[in-house]
Amino acid sequence: MKNIILLSLMLLTFFPNVQEENDFVLYSGNIKNTNESIIKIVNYDKSFQKEVAIDATGNFNDTLFITMPGTYFFQIGKSYSTVFLRKGYNLNVSIDSDDFYKSINYKGKGSEVNNFQVAKGMLKNELVGDAKEFFVVPIDDFLLKIKNNEEAFLALLEESGLSGNDKEIQKNIIKHDYLLTRYNYDKFVHYHTKQHPVLPSDYYSPILQMNIDDEESFINDKNYRALIIEYWRLSSEMALAKDPDLSIIEFTKNLIIDIKNTEIKDHIVSMLFRQVSLKNENYETDYPKILALLSDDKMKEKLTIRYNSVNSTQPGMASMDFNYENYAGGKTSLKDLRGKLVYVEVWATWCGPCKNEMPFLTEIIKEYKDKDIEFVSISIDSKKDYDKWRAMVPEKNVGGMQLLADNGLKSEFMEFFSVSLIPRSILIDAEGKIITKMAPRPSSDTIRTFLNNLLDNKIKMMK
Repeated sequence: MKNIILLSLMLLTFFPNVQEENDFVLYSGNIKNTNESIIKIVNYDKSFQKEVAIDATGNFNDTLFITMPGTYFFQIGKSYSTVFLRKGYNLNVSIDSDDFYKSINYKGKGSEVNNFQVAKGMLKNELVGDAKEFFVVPIDDFLLKIKNNEEAFLALLEESGLSGNDKEIQKNIIKHDYLLTRYNYDKFVHYHTKQHPVLPSDYYSPILQMNIDDEESFINDKNYRALIIEYWRLSSEMALAKDPDLSIIEFTKNLIIDIKNTEIKDHIVSMLFRQVSLKNENYETDYPKILALLSDDKMKEKLTIRYNSVNSTQPGMASMDFNYENYAGGKTSLKDLRGKLVYVEVWATWCGPCKNEMPFLTEIIKEYKDKDIEFVSISIDSKKDYDKWRAMVPEKNVGGMQLLADNGLKSEFMEFFSVSLIPRSILIDAEGKIITKMAPRPSSDTIRTFLNNLLDNKIKMMK
């Protein structure tokens, strides 16, 4: 008996934390049929970012020192999905890139919640199907559809065996999916029919009654984050219609005053950033008011960069120069293009909307080939996508000048013009001065009139 007690004491001495939960996540698995060499993992606000190496056989294994539990995004090449991570999880995932979404399967600690999310995603694809067929139906039929879908997701949750906090999180995610789908009805119907549906007067009430101070949902659910913005839009429209003297800044200040979570507050305040624009004649006085509502230093910096950009990129001011690799060879700078109007189209190989603009840009380049205008497409692809850029330029055969920015969105030229969303069109005059940092896109109905007016003015100035 004494020997057993002694042995127990020795085990406690050498392995004191054997029962304690790990302070990290063990993440491993195998990816079949892939040529990719890394998995990118990031959380909702990019405060956690990690690249996990994939070896030649598709295996990967890493330790993730996450700061908070929640839903993270992982990306392999152009495919991406979500994974729920919590300290102490030991997840092993198998994926076949040829059937990415359907093949995802988890094993190990934390697999239950993640396999549920995969199953729910597949069920949603099955229930929704074609977006047009799903949304473009009479309002009563649509409401019945989304209610039935919500019940199907909740039934799947009950079958999953999840319990406690994990179950509550998923239940809220299902509820927010219902609310956001409900909100999107008008948007989809209008897109497909060019007409807004007639909605009941209380149609948006479920959204306006939701809790906008739910920290756990904010971390775990992108739909909830989107709903907060729609809540702000709906409630601000109602408030400003009721009181025309109320400013959008004052309304937002009143809205967030009782919200405890500072990230949610900043998320809502970020909707005011668009006030810092030349379209707003009061942007200089509005800027400090909006800045005072923010808590996070990064958000304050983002707003300040926007403010400085507005002040330094007004029409008639000198543009920031660039000197980028030219697909045809060598480098090309903005100074090299002096004497012509310069239409800059910012894009990337991974940007779907950018590629949608390419056929329109091709036609415009052909139409204006004998005019004093240079069409310059600047890709913000990263160094790892260099070969994709080299392959896509001849594949799309857009025409014009094809350049590659030296540091993606962090390139000086991109930061100078506050480029954060693409595609983005910029127009610079023959002297290197800014005409507009938000030019009409190639697909715009106004692009030809806009360019013709500029070219006519240039001809008149030259005479």
